[in-house]
Order: sequence, then C-alpha cells, then structure tokens
Amino acid sequence: MNPIVVVGVLAALVATGATLVLVRPLLGGRMVWPALGAALATAILTVGLGRALNVASLEFLIGISVFALPVLVLLEAAAIASGADRFGRWLLMLAWGLVVFPVSTIVPLLVTSGCFAPDCGFEDFGAGLPLIASSAAFVVPAWLPAGVHERLQLDRPSGRRAIAAVVLLWAAMIVWLAHLEGTIDEYTPRIALAALVAPLASAAGWLVVDRLRGVGRPVARSLLLGLAVGMVVALPGAVSVGMPWSAIVGLLAGALAGLVFSVSERDVAGLAARWGMTVLVAISVGFLAPAVSGDTVGLIFVARASVLAAPALVLAAVAAFSIAVSVPVWLVLRRHATRDRIPAGILVDE
Repeated sequence: MNPIVVVGVLAALVATGATLVLVRPLLGGRMVWPALGAALATAILTVGLGRALNVASLEFLIGISVFALPVLVLLEAAAIASGADRFGRWLLMLAWGLVVFPVSTIVPLLVTSGCFAPDCGFEDFGAGLPLIASSAAFVVPAWLPAGVHERLQLDRPSGRRAIAAVVLLWAAMIVWLAHLEGTIDEYTPRIALAALVAPLASAAGWLVVDRLRGVGRPVARSLLLGLAVGMVVALPGAVSVGMPWSAIVGLLAGALAGLVFSVSERDVAGLAARWGMTVLVAISVGFLAPAVSGDTVGLIFVARASVLAAPALVLAAVAAFSIAVSVPVWLVLRRHATRDRIPAGILVDE
C-alpha cells in the first residue's frame, strides 16, 4: 500500500480520537463501536462503487472514506442527544453512510466528468461536499424530544481537554488534507498553509461577530468555536485558493458561521441542528471559494459569473438530497426517542 495512504488513515484515526474527546464527556460511553461498523460499511461501498464507475483513483476514494469515521462519530452523538435507541443510532449513521455519502461522492463526479470547461465543473479537493456539506445538512432537521430544552452552557466548549482536542483535530486534518495530494510535491506546503490559515481567520471572524453582537461569550470560547468550524473551510479549495484569499475566505466563513450560531442559540431544535446549520454555512463559503478566487478559473480571474453556476447547483443539490433522506430518518428517531435515553446533564425539562 502507498505509504501516503497509510498516513491518511492514521490522520483520520487521530481525528476520530480527538472528536471522541470532544463529545464523550457530554454523551457518556454509549458510542464508538456502532460508528466503527458504519464507517467500515461506508468505506467498502463508496470505494467499491467509485472504482467500479471509475470516478476517482483508489487512493483518493480510500482517503476520503476513512475520514467518514469522525463524521459518523458526530452523527452518532447527534442521535444520542436526541434520545435515540441503538436502532435509531444505526439507522441514522447507515442512512448517511450508505446512501448520502456515496451518492454525494460519486454522482457529482459522474455528472461533470465529461466537461472540462470551468463553467460546468467544480473544485472540491478535500471532499468538503460529501463529507461536510452532506453531513451538516443531514442534521439540520434534528430536534429535541417534546418538552425538553438544551442547556445553553453546553455549546461553550472550555477547559484544557477541549482545547487540546480541537488543536489535535486541526493538526490531524492538516495532515489528512495534505495526503490527498498523493505525494509530497510543490503543492503540499500550499495545502498545509491553507489548512492552517483558514481556521485561524475563521476564529478571528467568529470573535468579531461575538464582540459586535455582545454575546457575552469569553474570548477563548469564541476563538475555539471559530477554529473548530473553520477547519472545513479550506477543504474544497486547498490547492486552487491561495493567499491572501484563504485568509479572506476563512474570515468571511467564520463571521457568517458565528452569526448563524448566535442567532439560532435559542432554537428548540437543539445543538445538533444548530451546528448543522452553522457548518453548512461555513462549508458553503469554502465550496464556492474556488469559483470566486481560485487560481486562473475563479470569477475574479476570468470575469464570468457563469463559473459560479455549477458549484452552486451541485452544493444545493447535495444539501437538498441529504435533507430529503434525513427527514424520514429523524421522524423515525422522534417516534422512538425517549427522555430517559437523553444523556444526563445535556437537557432539562421545560
């Protein structure tokens, strides 16, 4: 096996460990194994279909599929926070892993494979579309059981453990993103720089919004939230969007994400839906960035608004498809959810 692939797998495992550190204190020990099983099934199906249809290389398909594991951990956490039983957790993860993720990976590539003009293609180096946009949209329909409200303080990560986990997740994401290049070449430093700068700029943008809105959140927490959401911004345009555009895109995404998160803070749908909407806004900015400021092909360089049409349409289609698949899943979860399955300390009665 290509050593670069091994590096990507190890980075994804480290990212999964960091994600578990972030969610386990809230959700207890009722996770991990279902997510691992769902991740294995997701990888087998996506890699198998992708190679059968010849939409991408084996190394790329393996690389993006292994990073579905931390995403599935977060989806399982969302199911647990909604009071889902074991069946509901499996249903939620497999609906995304066996339906939404492979479709979001393969279909856009198939549809645009015969077109080489900038006006009908899209750039998504880090698979932000199937990994982030689809999963964020998937939890937008989430809600809490009737008569229950979220404790507001739980959306404020704090403490050395949370900070260390976010930093570790960030480092793993940088390594994983760089490994998708398939080799160490002149583009590797550019990819790493984009993955380093965009989250920092996103943290700054989130902090500015919090200060202007007078949210009252401590500076360290605003920066940590902005950094966490900013990790997804650089994925699509890590190769084509260079400096200073990486910083500008990160700043814009962080500001918009912070605004969405704060505005929806009292949404009874709860933490999962709020983070879904927040991350969806951030990845939308990142996904459209190559069409705006990408080297030689972006709107700024070619002066043709038509280059925005294909990525905007693909993004909207994936988000709509993900929501359409998730709605019946969340309806099933809602029917079987009970308050006694909600982790202690997360929710309180009305």
